[in-house]
Amino acid sequence: MPRLAYKKSMSLGEAISSVCFFGVGVVWLSQGMDMIDVEAYWRAAGLFICGLVCLAACFRYVIQNTLFKLFVGFDEDEKPNQ
Repeated sequence: MPRLAYKKSMSLGEAISSVCFFGVGVVWLSQGMDMIDVEAYWRAAGLFICGLVCLAACFRYVIQNTLFKLFVGFDEDEKPNQ
């Protein structure tokens, strides 16, 4: 299992990449809706999957911190890394 670490702050580059992931996810979900209108269902399904993965990548640090709290515990994030 990969090592989980609690991330307290985010750099500017990480914030920019999160915004980009969000934008691409919204665009792909929108394109997926257009593909449903033209009855290209396989292409729409692929765009929906990619859009949802991009939206999950937008929230990757929130997911990481939540998994850390679930698996490691709530009191471990106050201890300094050794």
